[in-house]
Amino acid sequence: MKSLSTILLLMVATWATIMHAQTMPQFSPINFEGWTYNNSGTPLSTSNIGNGRIVLYVTSTGKQLMLTSPAFSCQGIDSINATVDWFTKYFSDSNFDINKASLTMVIEDETGSPLDSVTCIPTTRGVSYHSLHLSIAVPQGVSTAQLRFASWTGNVVSNGAVKGIALHASQSGGSSTVVKGDVNGDGIMSIDDVTALIDYLLSNKADSISLEGADIDDDGRISIDDVSTLIDALLNH
Repeated sequence: MKSLSTILLLMVATWATIMHAQTMPQFSPINFEGWTYNNSGTPLSTSNIGNGRIVLYVTSTGKQLMLTSPAFSCQGIDSINATVDWFTKYFSDSNFDINKASLTMVIEDETGSPLDSVTCIPTTRGVSYHSLHLSIAVPQGVSTAQLRFASWTGNVVSNGAVKGIALHASQSGGSSTVVKGDVNGDGIMSIDDVTALIDYLLSNKADSISLEGADIDDDGRISIDDVSTLIDALLNH
C-alpha cells in the first residue's frame, strides 16, 4: 500500500500528463472545450464564464443568446440529466421577473434540428444563485446529438448567466451511468477527482462525492489504494 505522501508526490509529478476521459461534454470556467456561445462580443473564456457574462436572453434586436454543447454519442443512452449553475440578476434591478428568467434545454440531432425541449423556472426567490435540474429523453434512433441552452422569455432585465453545466447520461433501463473514477460526480474522470478523493480520505465527508465512483478498485471500500488506482488509470488512458 502506498502512503498518502507518496501519492501526493506522484500526483504533482504527473499533473501535466494526465488526460481527461470525457463521457459527456461538461461546462465550467475551466472546462468548456467545444462549446459555442453566439455572442461575438463575449467569447467563451475562464474569465467570462466565472464572472457570469454568459447570459442567455432575447436581445432588444430579437437575437436569442444561446449556449450550445459539442456533439456527443447517444449510443446506449435513453435520457440526459443536467444540473445547471444559473445566476440571475435578482438584486440588480427592481423590475427583475424571475418567471422570465427561465432556462430551456433543447436536444438537437446532428443537423441542428430540435427533437425535444424542457424548461425550468427558478423557484427560490430572494437569491441570485440557482442550481437547476433538467432531464430530457433521447429519442430512439438518434446516434449523435447536441444540447442547446436558452432563455426564450428572458430580456435584458430578467435573465440569467450560466456558470456551469454538469451532464449525466442514463442508460437503457433507467440506470445512471457511473464512471469509475468520477469522484466529484461531474461526468468525467480527471485530476480534480484525485483531489476530491484525497479530500474525502482526509475529512471523511461524503456529501460532495460519488461513493460508487470513488471505489475505483471495486473492493467495497474507499482507501488510499483507490487514489493510486485512479492515478494509474489517468496516466494510462
